[in-house]
Amino acid sequence: MALDLTPVKGGRKPRLRLALTMAWRDIRRHKGRSALIVALIALPIFGLSFAATAGMSMVATPAETVAMELGQTQGRLSALHAQNSHAVQTVEGDLSGSWGGDGDADPNFVPAAPIDAVPAGFTTIPWQTVNLSSPVGKAHVALDVVVTDALNPAFKGKYTLLEGRAPSAAGEALGTPGLLKRFGLHLGEKLTTSAGTFELVGTLRVERQGDGQSTVFLQPGQVPAAVMANASEAIPYLVGERPLAWADAKGLNAKGVMLTSRDLILHPPGKVELGADAQFQYDNGRQGMIAGYALVGALIGVLALLEVGLLAGAAFAVGARKQQRDLALLAASGAEGSMLRTTVTAGGLWMGLAGGASGAVLGTVAAVATVLVMRTKGLAIFPGLHLMWLPAVGLVLLGVAAGLVAAMVPARAVAKQATLAALKSGRTADVPSKWTPRIGAGLLLLSALAMVAAGIVAFLVRGSVKSHELFPLIGGLIIAGAVLLVAGLIFLTGRIIAVLTTHTGWLPVPLRLAARDAARNRGRTVPAVASVLAAATLAGALIVGVASMTQKMNDEHLWQYNQNQTSLQLEYLKPTDGPVPGTASATPMAPVPVKVDAGLLAKAVVEEMGPETRTLVLKGVQRSDGCYEDMAAGDKGATCIDWDLAEPPANRCALAADYLPANLDDWRCKGSMSQPNYGYGLPPIVVGGEAELNALLGRAPSPEARAMLHDGGMVLTNEIYLSEDGTATIISHDAHDQPSYTMGPGSTGHQYLRTVYKPLTAQTLPAMVDAPEKNIGFYGVVSPETASRLKLPVSEKYMLVSPPKLLSQAENDKVNAALAPFYGGYSHFYQERGLDTPIGLILWLIVGGGALVTLSAAGITAGLALADGRNDHATLASIGADTRLRKAFAGSQTLMTALLGAVLGLFAGAVPTVVVLSLQRGFPVVLPWLQMGALVILVPLFGAAAAWVLTRGKLPMTRRQTLA
Repeated sequence: MALDLTPVKGGRKPRLRLALTMAWRDIRRHKGRSALIVALIALPIFGLSFAATAGMSMVATPAETVAMELGQTQGRLSALHAQNSHAVQTVEGDLSGSWGGDGDADPNFVPAAPIDAVPAGFTTIPWQTVNLSSPVGKAHVALDVVVTDALNPAFKGKYTLLEGRAPSAAGEALGTPGLLKRFGLHLGEKLTTSAGTFELVGTLRVERQGDGQSTVFLQPGQVPAAVMANASEAIPYLVGERPLAWADAKGLNAKGVMLTSRDLILHPPGKVELGADAQFQYDNGRQGMIAGYALVGALIGVLALLEVGLLAGAAFAVGARKQQRDLALLAASGAEGSMLRTTVTAGGLWMGLAGGASGAVLGTVAAVATVLVMRTKGLAIFPGLHLMWLPAVGLVLLGVAAGLVAAMVPARAVAKQATLAALKSGRTADVPSKWTPRIGAGLLLLSALAMVAAGIVAFLVRGSVKSHELFPLIGGLIIAGAVLLVAGLIFLTGRIIAVLTTHTGWLPVPLRLAARDAARNRGRTVPAVASVLAAATLAGALIVGVASMTQKMNDEHLWQYNQNQTSLQLEYLKPTDGPVPGTASATPMAPVPVKVDAGLLAKAVVEEMGPETRTLVLKGVQRSDGCYEDMAAGDKGATCIDWDLAEPPANRCALAADYLPANLDDWRCKGSMSQPNYGYGLPPIVVGGEAELNALLGRAPSPEARAMLHDGGMVLTNEIYLSEDGTATIISHDAHDQPSYTMGPGSTGHQYLRTVYKPLTAQTLPAMVDAPEKNIGFYGVVSPETASRLKLPVSEKYMLVSPPKLLSQAENDKVNAALAPFYGGYSHFYQERGLDTPIGLILWLIVGGGALVTLSAAGITAGLALADGRNDHATLASIGADTRLRKAFAGSQTLMTALLGAVLGLFAGAVPTVVVLSLQRGFPVVLPWLQMGALVILVPLFGAAAAWVLTRGKLPMTRRQTLA
């Protein structure tokens, strides 16, 4: 009778049930390996789940935004700062802080005060801020004060009473928990301020700030009118029933007032309703933040899951080889190849489900606990708890997919092996497919095309509103290119290993064995190298990205002085109480100018900060010369003179459409005083000699600079103020005059925009350039003789202080207390800290994190390789191999895996990051070679040493399997 091989109808379910049962029994039999795979899958799922809930909880919903900003009011009004009646605000109002419009400045346009533009049918709650002070020892510290009815029911959601009660008398006030902590007060105790003494009867939480801020809340009328004269402009919060729509905003914009409306935030108008005004609207900030989080999270998540899939795949490969005999017996009993594949893949299904579910649940629970604890402590980083259930379910499915994908490759390999070969004790070498390197080359080509396409799109929309709209497309192309790059390198890893291990006869025995083992067992080696590659990719991207971002922050830092320096005023305006003589009593007395004794001040500074502290009185042509005396006399229309250098038209910086320099390397757009803003605490034109140059330049001046000062010329800080004939022009102008803006075609067909003042006087003198170490804000130095010859008004207004180190907060407080007597109890000692970011520490932390992940991946895969090659090691031991060879062999395997994976990973991480940064014009690209070298060289060496130390040299005897 012929054998009937026709598949039985409905046989798939029993086969699937059998495969799931066998996989579950194998998981229970090998608990250690199974727990490792589950943990590998659960870890990135945990991180992504935590990031999803915690990250989205950091982004306020529109409802939370209006509650924190507007409470229960319909909106608030603020100044639009427009030049004409055609200005158009953004839909979000003052939450976006931008506006657009057509037309030039209208000299006849007089904007209305927000408090005078309240629409009919609304009542108002005025809201103002005023700066007061509170005595601490001999010093007076600044105090932030909000003047409003903070406990009005209309402010529910914006302010919350935590403890105590509402003020019921004129001498009572509310404060934030940070205020009480700052001054060591408790409820019921009094706080003395420059506007009076108040008893703190309650603590108030500002929902958008957090409890750490130090703020006092007073009712209107509790602050004297003379003090309120210096308060900010009153912002009216509108209480009413009618929602404020886009038509209301347009009507208020015509008056120069901006509307932040509850209804516009909750129900933003579409382009049809906006009409022609849509061109002035930009993407919602919340959507942009979510898109940014999603982009970064997607990139990190893809790389993390890629690494986990590879590590789990290697573990599955070892497990499948341990199952070979069982599976071969199953095949010998008539099971088909599909049944064998299903049996191995079922293990991936079980462990992927376990890892995905446990990671998603634990990550969500950890995020919920974190958000609730942070909100309980009053930290404003989380405006609300936003549970991301749908992404959590997706992450569970992602874990299942990761487990299935990790198990598929070993499942195919096991199913392809011959039954008799599987039952033998020997093992044949992996036979690589010829299509694998071809696929890798094709993926690299696709990666390049994706990144080039992203570059073309970004270049075409650069500087336009469409760049925001096309951000998801550009980001998606770059992410796709990064993933394709990593995948292409993984497909090519086998060929790279084959090339590198072709000529290894000259290597020591452990390295030679490791190289041959890597080439012979590519099915295990490629996942090992690829897992390290994935870890190094993320580290490389972070290293390059953080270094470049920090460099940009450093480039954009506005240096007030050189590092650690500061300046102290030698004259200031002292506020006084009482009326100006000869005027009505309601008129406050003008501030009185006070001069500080420079000698006594220098002595106090040196005594407090140490003998190494250097002080230097800076003489110079000051800004707004003579205004102090005129203001003290009550002359509000006095002429105030400012002094500047004229910029030759040929030296003006050409700007492109994105308002960045048309040529980023143009010397006319760089250096000190290259922007139309001034430094603070330095004379614009310093009068002095070599000592002043040395202190301001941060180094010794050049011989040419000293000669120029001696010969009656000027030493400039920037070449843009130097004419072709080697001269500079000092001009004076009325500080009240508005500058004009000169526009014209630039070198790229765009425009340049520079301020041009109408000079009252202009004097030309020889000049040269000796630039300071930092781009600090002063034009240059002239000698006292030159200043006298040019009849420049020279005065002493600042003392430059150069401490030997950066002071701590406690030391800074002591200095302020010592200086308080010189400044009427008020002192603010500010040192130039430079870029206050520990970039070196951050980069090394990234290297440390990357090293930890890299070493973990290399260690796991090396351990799997040792377990997989146990019989081979036993064979070596049987023929007399040294017991230390196993230790050296493990170290050599870790070295090769980590080194090759780190090199490829850094390349795969740096390239997409460089592409992203290059697409942003003006963004520097920095490659920190020291940290990258440490990751490539030191980490593999450390991993090899650790593997050598932790691997046992002796191997227990193993039973050789034979075919009966």
